[in-house]
Amino acid sequence: MPDQNKRSLWSRFFRRFDARDVLLRLPPPLLIDRGFGLIYDTERNITWLQDANYAKTVRRSRDGQLTWPDAMAWVKSLSYRGVRGWRLPTALDEDGSGPCIGHNCDRGEVGHLLLDVNQRSPGLVQWRNSTIPCIFWTSTEASEEEAYAFDLFNMRQGTLWKDPFARRFPQVPLSGPMLCWPVHDGDVAAQIRRHWLLDIIFFRRLRD
Repeated sequence: MPDQNKRSLWSRFFRRFDARDVLLRLPPPLLIDRGFGLIYDTERNITWLQDANYAKTVRRSRDGQLTWPDAMAWVKSLSYRGVRGWRLPTALDEDGSGPCIGHNCDRGEVGHLLLDVNQRSPGLVQWRNSTIPCIFWTSTEASEEEAYAFDLFNMRQGTLWKDPFARRFPQVPLSGPMLCWPVHDGDVAAQIRRHWLLDIIFFRRLRD
């Protein structure tokens, strides 16, 4: 009899909890693979291309390297699976202050992804076409001749010449190729799924 009362007590206790409610209360993962080559950052509400050197993949340049003006123009004109509005990641802090200059700057968008998210939850998603070491341009302009970039070799954010390939004296060697990593505000996977479904409907109607 005591055993039955005990089981009844536990049954009433667990009936108060819905497993779905518990799951909904759990914090979302920091990064979500949305498919279609998209990775969603839930904290910053931005979507990264899973391909970290897409300019090379689409042969915008032989190795993906671009000057800052060329990178800004290419990303602005980019249409990925029918979605426009891409940009370079910002070097500014989330509240618009900054940017941070120096090592371990984790408040800009690249630093947040590589230093903060990757440290707290390593291996959440698989990236493609990664080149290490390399330097990623940001959209943040420092002056008429310089812009901010994030160097993966020493995990440092700082300024570089907008055309780092031009001959200057003294010539400072780069630690890796100058790449650009497109990012989009918000979670754009739903927009791409909508395009995908419309394409399926269109081709089915053509076939019928």
